[in-house]
Amino acid sequence: MSLDETVEVVIPLVKTITSLSFRNLNYTVSQKENKKQLLKNISGTFRSGRLTAIMGPSGAGKSSLMNALSGFKTKGVTGRILINNEMTERQKYRQLVAYNTQEVPLLQNITVQETLHFAADLKLSSNVTRIHKTKIINDIIALLGLEKCAHSQARVLSGGERKRLSIGLELVSNPKIMFFDEPTSGLDSESSYQVISYMKDLARQGRCVVSVIHQPSSELLELFDDIYVVADGRCMYQGALDDMIATLAGAGFVCPQYYNRADFAMKVACTVNTDPDKVNLLMKQMQSTSSDQMNGFHDEQSIDGDGQLLNESRGGSSPQYPISQFRQFLILTRRTALGTFRNLTLTRLRFIGHLLFGLIVGSVFYNVGDDGAKVLANISCLIMILMFIVFSNSMTVVLTFPLEMAVFVREHKSNCYSVAAYFFSKVVADFPLMLAGVTCCQIIAYYLTGQLNETERIVMFWGICCLMGWTAQMYGMVAGCICPVEVSPFVVPSSIVPMVLFSGFFIRYGELLDVFKPLTYVSHFRYGFEGLALATYGFNRTELGCEEMFCYYRKSKKVLELLEIENSNYWFDVAGLGVWIAVLHVMLYVSLRLRLRWNQ
Repeated sequence: MSLDETVEVVIPLVKTITSLSFRNLNYTVSQKENKKQLLKNISGTFRSGRLTAIMGPSGAGKSSLMNALSGFKTKGVTGRILINNEMTERQKYRQLVAYNTQEVPLLQNITVQETLHFAADLKLSSNVTRIHKTKIINDIIALLGLEKCAHSQARVLSGGERKRLSIGLELVSNPKIMFFDEPTSGLDSESSYQVISYMKDLARQGRCVVSVIHQPSSELLELFDDIYVVADGRCMYQGALDDMIATLAGAGFVCPQYYNRADFAMKVACTVNTDPDKVNLLMKQMQSTSSDQMNGFHDEQSIDGDGQLLNESRGGSSPQYPISQFRQFLILTRRTALGTFRNLTLTRLRFIGHLLFGLIVGSVFYNVGDDGAKVLANISCLIMILMFIVFSNSMTVVLTFPLEMAVFVREHKSNCYSVAAYFFSKVVADFPLMLAGVTCCQIIAYYLTGQLNETERIVMFWGICCLMGWTAQMYGMVAGCICPVEVSPFVVPSSIVPMVLFSGFFIRYGELLDVFKPLTYVSHFRYGFEGLALATYGFNRTELGCEEMFCYYRKSKKVLELLEIENSNYWFDVAGLGVWIAVLHVMLYVSLRLRLRWNQ
């Protein structure tokens, strides 16, 4: 049984796809005050069983055409996309289409086989057995020649292996229409030939396979059946490879002998500005050819109607996702936990850092917790612990989370999972590691610094530390989602430091100008520092020990008066941190939605 036959059992189609057609596609983007039209009433047809190459000079609109046809770009796109000369529902169309961009983002710490298995779990129905999924994965690995690197993590794969793995991710669901945007970019000639050969095999299995190709060699060009040449956002030629030179010659462009046909087509496309008459004549011929091919469309008047690419999904249509959102959550949580555990920065270094910091702080502030003469040193210890927890948990996340955003956008647009499933999986999967690190740091520092050994105080102290760690982790995720990886490491510390100023440690509340006093209620450091101080010195603590003859701060009430928190409430601080955490969760979900909208 072939790979195609194996997967076909999983995803039965209503009817066989013989052609993908598009009519009068326009794609306009806004650039400051102006608008630029990337596609200009472009039309064409791609047939199943044939490998089609899209060619054209830089800026001609090749990738824009791919983005529009795949459905990855919808904003500013008008026209019609037809399957077998019939309109189809947007949701059903997305299930038929796979789009492989130039750089397919991969989770770096997941192996090739695991990546394919997770893709199968997300893309295939829950009715498919584990044995059947394993057979599909093994067939894909064998088809793409990934046996040698099947158990290697994605970060150590070569360029060719990454390209083939990205193709395998799309093959899992057996798409009938496959788009590739410059799959040979960055590859040597031999690797490029292998990748295009695999795509040729996919087309021979009855799929509609279309690829953007940039200056292919003569040997590579021979693998393609059809050519689609784009120039200035319009179609200059479409048809069989063997007919291209004769068609161009009919328009007055004669190809020299022994000249690479791809180079000649590119040369002709570049003359759209220098010799516009001949090129425009050629484009009009192609446009009339496309109109003749589209005459089977039953509703010609609606072509130029509201500009809707595809029909909107109706009630009773097939579900958007092949599995339930709860199963999506479980699979994503397992994958995120696996990738996090293998991440050196997020696991071992982060955990070791918490242990070392606990030992260092405990050694420097050794036994200051129950000494009335060292109260100021102990207060400094409290703010130091909070600052480490916040910066260590926010900065590690903010450096890794932006790298996953590209994977999230690609998989969500491929209808693998919902935003809610991804959101909850990230929150749940990263929480245990944060909790373990904060707990170890707090326990070591608490006992070495000689804080009062009472169970209730230990629990309250631990609770504030965990809430601050949770707040910091969510803060890092929000910043990592909104900001690019180059900017987020600056945004996080520069926005946290002002909150430290209003914690009550560096300047007391009563000493602040009236205009700054409301900001103390916005600072999460205020709630964290106040909560730790109350857990340490509040709740009618007995007198502190003192080796000197006179200790002004022997009574804990004096310490609270020094910090101006004698009337404060510990549970108010817990509630304040709880509000911060809830707001950050909402912000993370909204920022994920915004990230998808920015990539439309």
